[in-house]
Amino acid sequence: MTSRSRFRIHNPFHRRKRPGNADPQTDMVEAEEGGTAHSPLLDSPGKSSAQPNQSPQSSTPKDLWSAAYDLLGDEERNILSTVQISTTTSDLENPPQTALFISEIIQLTEKQYENFQQRGDGRLRESSQKVINAALSFKDIIDAVAASDPTHHAANRPEPLRSTECAIESSEYLADVLAHCAYVEDKFYTNSNGKITGDLGNAIIRLYRAILQYAAQIRTAQDPSMGRKLLDCVTAITEHPLTELNASVEKERDNITRWIGLVQYLHHEEKANNILQRIDELRESMKLLTEQFNLVNLSIAKGAFYDSYADQHEGFCLPNTRTRLRSQITDWAESADGKCIFWLKGMAGTGKSTIARTVAQTFKEKQQLGATFFFKKGEQNRADAKYLIPTITKQLVTRHRQLAPGVLKAIKDDPDISAKSLTGQFDKLLLQPLQGLSSSESTSTVIVIDALDERQKEDIPIIINLLSQLQESKVLRVRIFLTSRPELPVRLGFKQSDGHQDLDLYELPNPVIEHDIRVFLKERFSIIRKSREITDDWPGNDTLDTLVLMAVPLFIFAATACRFIKDGRHPERRLKELLEAQAATSEPQMGKIYQPVLSQLLTDNDHESKELLQEFRDIVGVIINLATPLSVDSLTEFLDLPKRTITDVLDPLHSVLNIHSDPVVPVRILHLSFREYLLTTETKFHVDEQETHHKIALHCLRVMNDRLKRNICGLSSYGTQRDNINSQTINHHLPAVLQYSCRYWVHHLQQSRHCISEFPILPFLKTHFLHWFEALCLMGIASEAVGMIETLQALVAKNANTEISKFLYDARRFTLRNAFMTSTVPLQLYYSGLIFSPKQSVVRKMYSDNIPKWICPLPQVEATWSSNLQTLMGHSNSVHSVAFSSDGSTLASGSSDDTIKLWDVETGKELQTLMGHSGSVKSVAFSSNGLTLASGSSDHTIKLWDVETSKELQTLRGHYGSFDMLVKLWDVQTDKVLQTLKSYSGQVYSVVFSPDGSTLASGSSDHIIKLWDIETDEELQILTGHSHCVDSVAFSPDGSTLASGLFDNTIKLWDIKSSCYGVIPTRLPHVR
Repeated sequence: MTSRSRFRIHNPFHRRKRPGNADPQTDMVEAEEGGTAHSPLLDSPGKSSAQPNQSPQSSTPKDLWSAAYDLLGDEERNILSTVQISTTTSDLENPPQTALFISEIIQLTEKQYENFQQRGDGRLRESSQKVINAALSFKDIIDAVAASDPTHHAANRPEPLRSTECAIESSEYLADVLAHCAYVEDKFYTNSNGKITGDLGNAIIRLYRAILQYAAQIRTAQDPSMGRKLLDCVTAITEHPLTELNASVEKERDNITRWIGLVQYLHHEEKANNILQRIDELRESMKLLTEQFNLVNLSIAKGAFYDSYADQHEGFCLPNTRTRLRSQITDWAESADGKCIFWLKGMAGTGKSTIARTVAQTFKEKQQLGATFFFKKGEQNRADAKYLIPTITKQLVTRHRQLAPGVLKAIKDDPDISAKSLTGQFDKLLLQPLQGLSSSESTSTVIVIDALDERQKEDIPIIINLLSQLQESKVLRVRIFLTSRPELPVRLGFKQSDGHQDLDLYELPNPVIEHDIRVFLKERFSIIRKSREITDDWPGNDTLDTLVLMAVPLFIFAATACRFIKDGRHPERRLKELLEAQAATSEPQMGKIYQPVLSQLLTDNDHESKELLQEFRDIVGVIINLATPLSVDSLTEFLDLPKRTITDVLDPLHSVLNIHSDPVVPVRILHLSFREYLLTTETKFHVDEQETHHKIALHCLRVMNDRLKRNICGLSSYGTQRDNINSQTINHHLPAVLQYSCRYWVHHLQQSRHCISEFPILPFLKTHFLHWFEALCLMGIASEAVGMIETLQALVAKNANTEISKFLYDARRFTLRNAFMTSTVPLQLYYSGLIFSPKQSVVRKMYSDNIPKWICPLPQVEATWSSNLQTLMGHSNSVHSVAFSSDGSTLASGSSDDTIKLWDVETGKELQTLMGHSGSVKSVAFSSNGLTLASGSSDHTIKLWDVETSKELQTLRGHYGSFDMLVKLWDVQTDKVLQTLKSYSGQVYSVVFSPDGSTLASGSSDHIIKLWDIETDEELQILTGHSHCVDSVAFSPDGSTLASGLFDNTIKLWDIKSSCYGVIPTRLPHVR
């Protein structure tokens, strides 16, 4: 029942009339609406009299009022047998305010518990539980009074005594008692355990008996035939209105309270525990949800999972094949003292990927698989190493939840960690979280990486070096199974690492390979026979032997042959054609299998075959040279060909291409060897790589010219942030074919090796440069625009004064300045981007019509581009020092935020953040080879860093920087001070070596520069003339000139031989 229910008035003195076979002990009678209820005791057989102090039966009845009635004396029962009690109804439409207050107490307690639960304070749980217990108890009582009051505050009070104060007082008191009893009987008596039920029932019965005895006295007082007894009763009642009743009732109420105390405590303790448990579960769910939300920020390659949708049709090793190799891999992985990396190498087509998938599946079944990454050339994410570490990390966190705090901290500290260098990603996302684990595991966690050679060659040694460091993980035993061809970059990478073991598939005995290929062919031919209803003796042992010899050692040969045979309408005929082609061709092994597949395209008509060959080059030639696969639907628009033409060419090629029945699924090469064959073969199927790139670049330009426009997504506001644009909206207005064209047109143009004048680039840029830049911003790759423009600049370098050269220079400056802003709010490139560009900017002039007319007057800007190329933002405090690497590609900056940042000079992207100093970084400098970075800090240390790995190599202690008025020379091999140069009266701010290493220059706060002889420690020269502190000094490359930067915002250039100088004034204070 709820407080809003309608209730009848119960007559607690009457029992329901029952059929003959009913239990004589039942619940109270609910009165008829608007009527009266007579006591059924009049119809009950008489019972022997019971004494007032008689105890109830040990077997406690269900009808407690009947049991109480049975305890009355004969006279009291006779009096009550004539009672008629009228009933009314009452509505309780509004819940008590107290109940609302109790609910608020519970909510506040839940909130407090949730806020502090993670502190692990057991006392808090106990306190919270007590508060909830109390609140629930009070709430239940309030609800019971509202819902179960059987008298509705004296609705049954006797009419003759309504005017007397004692009757009113007794009726109100009885209403309270009856409400309490109704609640106790309903909530505790009927729902408590057997032992408590008996004692609790007895107490309630005795209380009901006291009420019935009081009622009998009231009835006697109402009866005029009672004579003298009336006066005695009334006198007794008026003199002592509730004394006796109160004493009896309160005694039994105390008993009831004691008995229900345990039940109530246990009931509400359980209820409170349930509430707190729900909070715990909710908190854990929110924690997991937060983790998943933050992990979404990691840019991963989903298609690189071994069991991804893209590779769902790829096979595994059959039972009884590769058995010895698989056993060897399992033994290595589960060995406690084994090498960290197992490198499986082999030439193309030897089955490395199939083995890798099988290894992954094996350890997944053992619940030891940590992560997988299957590289694949020609697929955007799967061919890019920058997705390797984030993809592995996300899978590892799913397998090992204890890694989550460390990974989430890395993401929180640097939300763009996925875009950082491989070294930075590895250190923050993998190595540090692994080193932060405390509980060890006895089993190995296996990471499978396939086809490492199918990615950028320059990254391969770095990846191998980083993965080797996982050997240092002591808590979580990590094992990495890696496959690749034995190409030079891979061999060089492993040559520098001793934490691996390797195995070459080429070295496996021929009988082993023959056995495995035979098992494979038997299994495939069995499937073909069943699906085509071919006799069991096909193809026969001799034919099988021939196929095995043709295939060894290439599993890809056997797999392609089986696909070729299966896909034909007549498998027997296909097999015959394949065997005849082998005897007729002098092609290398891969050609012997691909040649029969491709020959299906040709007909006996030479003219028709020539057309088919051209269509093959136009379609398949493009497919094998795309940077990332496109679907049949996308290829239809991209190639500007009818869909039927494309499907007709592709239909016979299912044995070499993965062609899905759904036209929106990308078409993929089944094996890289097919691409290599087409690019190198001297047959009629040869594909000219450069010419094909030329065609693809033209296709890209055509698609962009057709589709690009301003505000392509139709955004309602030019202030819309990219993060607030739904990805479905972007993909709808920028379909795959347009995104591909925008991202890769420059790549294909570069690979074509054609003269740039052969492409209609300038007309495209004049019309669509801002539209193209907008598209890149919407795609989330605005930073790539700078690199693409610089590639175009390199292609037109010989024509530096041409119109396209001038446009590209201005476009690069425009992109550098606005990349950060437009990556956040893409459409602002048409407003803020143009408005704040120089007046003479080529881009501004060309797109001046895009500047809103309502912005008037326009802000004052410079006439031409200033020398400020770009502003790099990332430090949280002052920048004290910057330095370029020797090749000019990287910039280092030291800051008061105690960090050093490395930047890509070309794009302005932050590459790494080096942390380790406990004070401001005052100075940074690269070694001559650019591999080492030195940093000096106010924490009185100098640190040496490995630029490639971001690792701290050494810490030189004992120097108090510019404040001890000394210059110290250190031996970086031994960490010892070699020399200490004294004779300063001020603080030393900067030191630098001459190019030949013989001279050291130092600047200080006493306004002078000193030149020192490194060999003798002698002062060679003192350069004076500064009016302020000398903050920085630098030699020219030939060592003849020294530059000094001052606090007065000037730079002085010194002729070392004459000690003369010239002054270069600067308009703005330098960044220190």
